[in-house]
Amino acid sequence: MPEKNIIKTPDMGTVEAVDFVNKFSDSLTKLREALGITRPQPMRQGNTIQTYKFTVTDPTDGQGKAIDPASIGEGEDIPLTHVSREKDQEFTVGFKKWRKAVTMEEIQRVGYDMAVTTTDKKVLNKIQKSVRTDFFNYLATAPTDLGEVSGLQEAFGKSWGKLGSIFDDENIGTIVFINPEDAGDYLGNAVIENGQSVGFGMTLLKGFTNVTVMINNSVPKGTFYATVNDNINLQYIDVHGEASKVFQNKQVISDELGLIGLVKDDNTTNLTNQSTIFAGIALFAEMTDGVLKGTIKQGGTASK
Repeated sequence: MPEKNIIKTPDMGTVEAVDFVNKFSDSLTKLREALGITRPQPMRQGNTIQTYKFTVTDPTDGQGKAIDPASIGEGEDIPLTHVSREKDQEFTVGFKKWRKAVTMEEIQRVGYDMAVTTTDKKVLNKIQKSVRTDFFNYLATAPTDLGEVSGLQEAFGKSWGKLGSIFDDENIGTIVFINPEDAGDYLGNAVIENGQSVGFGMTLLKGFTNVTVMINNSVPKGTFYATVNDNINLQYIDVHGEASKVFQNKQVISDELGLIGLVKDDNTTNLTNQSTIFAGIALFAEMTDGVLKGTIKQGGTASK
């Protein structure tokens, strides 16, 4: 009978797996905080996300012509302007899946840490990039185009002003997403180096404008996206749910919220160490018309 509390297989493997999912969760938490997302929402039945848009309808006369507010005479009833919140885009979030296997021979050749742990980290980076890329692809479909601006300072100002008009609030928290090269052209390398990493390959810049600036290579150079922090949501499929029953004879290792699932398996049929990972995560804007995009004039400059 082995000595009590002796460390044996798969104790160390489980610790590594827990560390893997916690690193993912911690990184996403930092990103959520930077984006102003207070709480991620688990997906309900069907995994469907519904986005919305505002429609403002001006009053018209009997012939369908818009009424000029300046034409309303003294003592006359002021016609009503109608505002409605309507459904816009609907999309479904499904699981994304990854699997990695390392042979016994490769573990023997380079060591367990290099063959298994280091490659797990590479897969983690790949998963983070997948979530980030989906988010920026979503922002690229922004229905509100600000057109071309002379430089980043104009981009910040126009974004803040337009979003204040859309959400009817001048105290909104504006977030602008830009490419690192555009940030470098505007700020200089010294400031970029002082940026704060918030995970998922994004860097947060603050203190030089009245907006929050996020930089990432997924934003095309010369393009910017903008929205408000209250408009960004994170929804996910809880890996602790029904899907986990697929692994009745395996332990699904996950973070507390169930953002990501990891199953470790030592396959004796082909003598490999395998990691199977699955997650269903969506970053999106609830009000689609509250997402802006624009382009920066090539060679344009902005005063600091």
